[in-house]
Amino acid sequence: MQVLRSIVCLGLDAAITWIAFSVLHVNGLIAGLAYVLAVLVVAARWGLTESIVTSVAAMLCLNYFFLPPILSLTIADPQNWVALFVFMVVAITASTLSSESGRRTAEAQARRIEVEHLYQLSLSLILVDTTKELGPQIAMSVKKQFDFVSVAFCDRSTGDIHVADSGDQRFENEMLRSVAIGEAAWFVSRKALHPAGFEMIVVPVALGGRNLGSLGAIGPALSEPAAQAIANLAAITIEHADQQVTISRMEVARRNERLRSTLLDALAHDFLTPLTSIKSAITTVRSEYSHDAEEDDFLAVVEEEADRLGEMISETTDMARIEPGKPRIRRRQLLVPDIIHTSLRRMRTLLDSRPLKVEIEHGIKSVYADPDMIGLALRQLLGNAVKYSPPETPIEIYANQIDDTVLIGVRDHGPGIPPDELDAIFERFYRGRQTQECTPGTGMGLSIARDIVVAHHGKLRVENTAEGGVQFSLTLPVFHGEKQS
Repeated sequence: MQVLRSIVCLGLDAAITWIAFSVLHVNGLIAGLAYVLAVLVVAARWGLTESIVTSVAAMLCLNYFFLPPILSLTIADPQNWVALFVFMVVAITASTLSSESGRRTAEAQARRIEVEHLYQLSLSLILVDTTKELGPQIAMSVKKQFDFVSVAFCDRSTGDIHVADSGDQRFENEMLRSVAIGEAAWFVSRKALHPAGFEMIVVPVALGGRNLGSLGAIGPALSEPAAQAIANLAAITIEHADQQVTISRMEVARRNERLRSTLLDALAHDFLTPLTSIKSAITTVRSEYSHDAEEDDFLAVVEEEADRLGEMISETTDMARIEPGKPRIRRRQLLVPDIIHTSLRRMRTLLDSRPLKVEIEHGIKSVYADPDMIGLALRQLLGNAVKYSPPETPIEIYANQIDDTVLIGVRDHGPGIPPDELDAIFERFYRGRQTQECTPGTGMGLSIARDIVVAHHGKLRVENTAEGGVQFSLTLPVFHGEKQS
């Protein structure tokens, strides 16, 4: 193609020479201007190589046909040497500038087209269906907007490769996976392919320095900024879809949580009404009628259990009314032994048959806390220990001081918690997979205990012990003689 263009350029010079020399009989100045015009036209239309060929041929024609002695390549007048040199410099300089201008115009046009395609791609990615797999949708959108032969997207989290293909070209899957898991967030791999002008490009899909996958494309050559822009749009789409899914799940969880709390509150209220009647009837029977010792003992047990059931229902109602993460607390100075013994006393019926081991460090300082809330949190930990440990094993309660923090712990000797569930057990309504079918509960206790402790500027931790069982420990700030925020 370039040889044919060069021949056309020589033919153009020959045509100008014939017209100027044989037809119009113009002087050298007019001929030189005609040659310069031809050089500019060739440079603008084709390129630098063709314009230089035209310039050299024009210089020779100008010398041979228009500079004395005519029809000779020799130059008699030294001034004509200067004129010929100036013509050559002007012609080559003009052709270079014209060729560069044409190249930049072509690049600008190509960038404009790429920007238009990127805009259309951004519109199509906004409309992706987040309920379906994103990989195939991203690959198809990129292929459609940029007219690629094939496009592939590799998901880093799963390693799956999704291909939108309309040709026989194949991607190197290992290359896609290695780029997806790599650390080079702006690495672009290029490989020339047949037919000429086609290439395979692989670019990581990353956002905020975090790789989400990789994107590969086979087709016409693409600038590196455009490839990076495509990858950025894909990353933003993935991140946006993940956020939408997370927000939807949080909204569903919030509504479920509100519904469960409302139902729990309603059930507790409905239970409390007949329980009040039972309590009133038992009190009347015991006070108004005479009974022998054995009957009175039975009635005393019924009355005691009714009181205990009333406390449990009231406590459950209070728990249902605690907004997740925002318990209402009223702090005051509390003695740590009082917190522990009060909680044990309120749970005496549940703990009567259990071996207890209580260790409280001598001289431990007071804490600044809400007695009802902290007592509720500690009772949740004790109740959890009773539920999930064998009846014959002891429950250990200990308290000690570390600098300006008091630590209260509850340890049992049960089967422990699977390591992958240690973080999840503090979620509201979460029940362990191994115990949710065989152990009663709502899954609220540990979540509420954590919220209460956090509201007191403390921490609630859980860990499996080396001897077997689970150890919960909560920390509280010590009391310094003045109110703390």
